[in-house]
Amino acid sequence: MGENWRPPSRDEFREMAARNIPEGFCGNGPHLSGGIQPLAVSNILRRTSSASNGEHRWFYGDIRSHERVALPFREYLDMVLSPGEHNDQFYLAQVPIRVKDSTEKPPLASLESEISVPEFLDEDAVSNINLWMSSTSSRSSIHYDPYRNVLGVVMGQKKVTLWPPDAAPYLYPKPLYGEASNHSEVNFVEPDYQKYPRFRDASKHSLVLVVDAGSAVFIPEAWFHQVDSAALTIAVNFWWASKQSYAFDTPMDSYYLRRILMSLLDAEKVNKQQLSMQFTYIVLQRSMLGWNPHVDVEGDLDDVQGVEDLTVNSLSSLETKQLHVILSCVAVAVNNGNCEDDPVANVFLNTSPRSLRRIFLTMVTTFPRSLEALVLHALSPVAAELLTKQFEEMDSIASEASQGEFYKHFYSVFDDSSVAMAALLDRKEAFASKALDSVMEKFLGYKLH
Repeated sequence: MGENWRPPSRDEFREMAARNIPEGFCGNGPHLSGGIQPLAVSNILRRTSSASNGEHRWFYGDIRSHERVALPFREYLDMVLSPGEHNDQFYLAQVPIRVKDSTEKPPLASLESEISVPEFLDEDAVSNINLWMSSTSSRSSIHYDPYRNVLGVVMGQKKVTLWPPDAAPYLYPKPLYGEASNHSEVNFVEPDYQKYPRFRDASKHSLVLVVDAGSAVFIPEAWFHQVDSAALTIAVNFWWASKQSYAFDTPMDSYYLRRILMSLLDAEKVNKQQLSMQFTYIVLQRSMLGWNPHVDVEGDLDDVQGVEDLTVNSLSSLETKQLHVILSCVAVAVNNGNCEDDPVANVFLNTSPRSLRRIFLTMVTTFPRSLEALVLHALSPVAAELLTKQFEEMDSIASEASQGEFYKHFYSVFDDSSVAMAALLDRKEAFASKALDSVMEKFLGYKLH
């Protein structure tokens, strides 16, 4: 994100908006041609926050935390301009000046002629213009909007903190079915890290921009933002819908939703680093076994000796330890027990394709029934996912003939290879189900189970 010291042209801004990246504009925000006094002509219905935090007043999207107050605007201005005479603190939030295609006249429609729209905006495309005014210092919750937004400060100052859409897991958005689904659940001033542990890393993904009078900031659609306003700050914002938003208002909605969820699901499944963090299966200390997954990385598997040449004695000491972990867990599973944590998944996560193939071929010749029990009875969902990822990696670095020979030996220990494949698929789908639960909760604030 940058700050422009000159107004962009309309074409430049159009390209900027298409990149969906925030941008600050110094010295070319909106202004009211008549200053503050023309505002005194209207009566409006205001929404104010009833909650406070220190010296700041909160504005939050959930209407249950607000009180709506009908008040002549001239009376409100008298309160604002006469500090010390009134104890009430109010925040004038999102009062419409323009609402395109609305049959009702906006409360502050008379002000539209007083507003100078930034030249880089296509005025005809702007669907909403709103007025914001704080009588004392105030702050909003963390939230996003379904519109593109240019927020300009007329008087005072605002500090805008922004997060990209993919920072949602760190911000814990409220459930979709809620009244304020576009808001974060976290009290960012006094966060409960036990309840919201990922919020500790939220600041690593944020951008901060201070917007002074006469300046503006472009807040892209879907970007989370939190706004601190100084005392007696007046701002005007301009909303308009993106082409992407229009595209969702079609019979393709369900298809788009499935594609988006599949994309998030794929990202959740392939991120090996998150596997252990998400499901807390893998907590065995790697140092206990001396594992180093990077010491045996190769570009080709075709020089691995054939199955008839592999025995336990031919394995390296590290491979022997990994084989022992697998056999121990299989023995527990066969006796109707559960391995503590998930050491097999940890082996798959930290073993090179070459070593894992050597271990499996050794099991084919020496421990065939244990290999069978491993696949049919001892694989957790996360271990099954990691095992298939290892097979895919083997496929990518070995010749087709070499891999064909490996799979021939691997599946020879099963009476019916289709049963083994079905067991792997069942556990992979169980893993995907857990990953989808995680996606729904982190990005949509919704718990499936």
